[in-house]
Amino acid sequence: MGRLYNTFEFIGNIHIPNDSSKFHDIRENDSGWEGHRLNFAVKESNTNSAYVEMFGGYSKSKPNMVYTFSKGTENEKGSKLEIPWEERLKPETVDMVADFKKLIIDFTTDQDVKEEVNKLLYEIRSIEYKDEKTDEDRVKLAELKRQVKEKSPERYEFIHSYDAILLLAEKLEEYKDHKFKLTGSIDLSENKGNFYRKFLIETLEIVPSDTPSKLRATMDIYFTKKSIDEKDFKKEQKVYINGHVIGYENKAKKDQFFPQQFVINAQKIDFENEQQVKLFNYLKNKFNVSGKGVFHLQWEVNIFRGADRVEFTEKDLTIQQKEEIELGLRKLEDFAPKGGVLGDTVYENRLVKPISKKVDDDNNFSSGAVETDYKEEDLEFVFTTPIAKKQEETKEEVKSETTTKIDIESELDNLFG
Repeated sequence: MGRLYNTFEFIGNIHIPNDSSKFHDIRENDSGWEGHRLNFAVKESNTNSAYVEMFGGYSKSKPNMVYTFSKGTENEKGSKLEIPWEERLKPETVDMVADFKKLIIDFTTDQDVKEEVNKLLYEIRSIEYKDEKTDEDRVKLAELKRQVKEKSPERYEFIHSYDAILLLAEKLEEYKDHKFKLTGSIDLSENKGNFYRKFLIETLEIVPSDTPSKLRATMDIYFTKKSIDEKDFKKEQKVYINGHVIGYENKAKKDQFFPQQFVINAQKIDFENEQQVKLFNYLKNKFNVSGKGVFHLQWEVNIFRGADRVEFTEKDLTIQQKEEIELGLRKLEDFAPKGGVLGDTVYENRLVKPISKKVDDDNNFSSGAVETDYKEEDLEFVFTTPIAKKQEETKEEVKSETTTKIDIESELDNLFG
């Protein structure tokens, strides 16, 4: 069973902290290490946003190397590379590195130009993928790369996050009024018994302003038959899944299972609507497994960090407002705030839809969740330092029938996203 990595794709407007040190934080320690951290928010809406980050640095007192991976060809796999620090920005060095190991920053605003450049990049990769290149191939490759540079001077490729951070710290403010698409990896960590999650940027590009906003992640969720929690459903209209995801634990220098809570949010469900109830049960039943085994299933997840709009009711009225309604002077809707009422701020991983397909040769979810070779005790996080008191699991700061044809994908997004 091959490991699946947890990734994200965010589309939205960005918010840069007013405090420049919170946007671009630089710290140096006594050993000569200079560390840089970049941090800003991506807004799916005015009531939902997520922070993305980038980390990088170098030693002023010791030699620095960039550890990365080379490009593969038709019959030859890529291999590990160790690149001297002073050579990391040379075009010929960047060309050696596999695309999936690069950091891509693209401030190109003309979408037609981006489309042209993407075609050129596809041609470049097609030639580079050949085991044997002719003189004609090499000439064409050089010309294609020249055209890419000429057509998209605001597109940058880096092999170390330090350089990407410096560029974004300098230029992102200029483009803050544009809409962005960001992709990257989800980093998990533990400190003093608490678990943390970071969204680490790998690509950033400008997209058209009418591109639908979203804060979505693709996560491989591990669970048992005991993971589903419905005890508060009547009150909250939410089903909680106490699941786990695999992440690299830096202190232990190995992969570990990190606890992550997920939510099937049924607050928008009309339980008199048969189709909506079927969709709700479809999602919930993905966790109805038997036996003592550990199962896993990849999901599309909505990262929610904000507040839902809730119904305005009489309990939201002041004494005077209630009196005016009783006297017939006003109606309830007269007092409803413009833009609606916001509920409490919550942090949730909302399950939108399972990825019911063959992802690769080792992970086939065509028939739903797959049983693994892991045992329940394998899901327990192994702390590298003793924890005085085990942390309690908390919920994260994670009517008529119709015959109309329904777009199931849109319905899942609307109901559970």
